[in-house]
Amino acid sequence: MKTNAIALFVVLVGLATGVAPAQFAEPLNFRAPFAFVVGDSVLPAEEYTIRVVSLPGKLFFHSADGTVNIFINSVPLQKASINDRFRVVFHRYGTHYYLSEIWTPGYHTGRMVMQTPAEVDLAKNMTQQHVILYADARNF
Repeated sequence: MKTNAIALFVVLVGLATGVAPAQFAEPLNFRAPFAFVVGDSVLPAEEYTIRVVSLPGKLFFHSADGTVNIFINSVPLQKASINDRFRVVFHRYGTHYYLSEIWTPGYHTGRMVMQTPAEVDLAKNMTQQHVILYADARNF
């Protein structure tokens, strides 16, 4: 029984590893000209690389200067049209920016970062604007 459970786990991890990275075949690089919130962290204006890790839904953020290294949870998104460019979408409330979505070219799917309680509170009292940054797949 224990052997079957281990075998099932290995198969599931293999499937997740094979599916998740296909969406981000290469690291996604972008420059944020403003500080923004990801999960419980406020990240400074900087150049960042996002990579999908083998755990389903986990994204790894790394700053070009090496000061930021965090993992965040995300959920899949889907839309009718195929993305033509890497896109990073933020929700803006006044001077506060929150990472919202990540889209990769060639796919109908993207990743969404769940709203934090602080963002939910801001959304109740302020108008939400979408800010889109276009990214590339080249290394910095």
